[in-house]
Amino acid sequence: MPTRHLQHAALLALLASLPGCSNDSPGTTVCGTASCSATDTTTTDASTSTPTTGPALCGNAVVDPGELCDDGDDCDDGVCNLDAYTGKEHCAATCGGLYPNWCGDKAMQAQETCDEGGNTPTCDADCTPVECGDGLLNAPAGEACDDGPANSDAYDDTPDQLACNTTCTGTAPHCGDGICQDTHEDATCVDCTCGDGITSAPETCDDGMTGEPTDTPTCDADCTAVECGDGHHNPTTGEWCDDGNLVDTDECRNNCTTCGDGDLHPGEECDDGNDVDDDACSNACIKPRLVFVTSTLHNGALGGLAGADMQCAAAGMAANPNLPATAWRAWLSDDTGSPSTRFDTTFTGWYQLVDGTPIAKGWSDLTDGNLAAPINLTESAAAPVNPLNAWSNTSPAGTTIGTEHCSKWTNSNLDPDGRLGQVTTTDSAWTDANGMVLNPTVCSAGLHLYCFQNTP
Repeated sequence: MPTRHLQHAALLALLASLPGCSNDSPGTTVCGTASCSATDTTTTDASTSTPTTGPALCGNAVVDPGELCDDGDDCDDGVCNLDAYTGKEHCAATCGGLYPNWCGDKAMQAQETCDEGGNTPTCDADCTPVECGDGLLNAPAGEACDDGPANSDAYDDTPDQLACNTTCTGTAPHCGDGICQDTHEDATCVDCTCGDGITSAPETCDDGMTGEPTDTPTCDADCTAVECGDGHHNPTTGEWCDDGNLVDTDECRNNCTTCGDGDLHPGEECDDGNDVDDDACSNACIKPRLVFVTSTLHNGALGGLAGADMQCAAAGMAANPNLPATAWRAWLSDDTGSPSTRFDTTFTGWYQLVDGTPIAKGWSDLTDGNLAAPINLTESAAAPVNPLNAWSNTSPAGTTIGTEHCSKWTNSNLDPDGRLGQVTTTDSAWTDANGMVLNPTVCSAGLHLYCFQNTP
């Protein structure tokens, strides 16, 4: 007991000798802002005087007994024990809990422009408005990257160090971005290679795989859109051929189909599998259209052009009973129309007599002033009766010659007149018999009509 009393007296004397300390209050000694016990109820380490428990440890960055948090005293990053706004979530100065105000708590502080608890389409996580170039990546705002002042739209030839572009939507232009930069890249860059599966200018498509150009139903292997007539034969899109020209009567038609293999393909009217052009199926797989002169004679009162067409339709039943009445047209002109306005002028097949004799190949050949043979057979393949003339008023080019049309083919009187052609000739007289004294002739005369098949 005497020994313990001496030890206690010595501790009190030691505390009293420390600067700023007094033992005026029984059991407690005040040392600055820290409370120190003057009793011997707190055990001290014989080798140090630093307490091991209690509030005196606030600031050591360790949550000790009696503390709710402890971020330490280093405030360089804004996270420390402090009763002030730093923008970061941090412990209060007394280690008794978090300081209530910080960026991300969804409560606007004077130092904040916005606070929505993190990245949103309008607010960055640091409580500032979204801005490309601030160095803060905000995915909800549509940013794919943000390198701050380093953002650039300049071409980058070092793909391992790509900068973010100035819209924060991706990296700066570079080889490998899927776009061929013509001023910087050539075929050595994958972006400029047809067959890589990436559509890049000047390509209009690219369906290639593993670098191999490929034909597909929508894209040619040269990375251009499928088009019949481009000279690229693409079987996957149904092309039988493609000779790259606009000649519809050669080996490859303008719809990229072939003719002469004996099989009927789309776009073909026929395919007889031979190379005889002026037979029942041309080398362009077009059926011939029939021509005849009527076996009956008609005066100038034909009922107009429409009435003349009906006369041809009636006779056409004998030429080909499978054709409709609307398939036939009379080679006749007046002020209301002519073959050049009423016929299929795009026809490129053969015109033939009903016995198969070729007359002309297509509209252009029909109207060049000369026929391959005279139109001298009727609908039943018989020779026509005299007179061997047909009403016409039509030029070799298929146009109206003048006003000699029997009052628009409605008059059968001696006056007025109508112009005619000669059925035995192959020159221009077949449609306009200029050398004949009786051309034009009276509308009361009985003449034949030239009849042409106008549709398939």
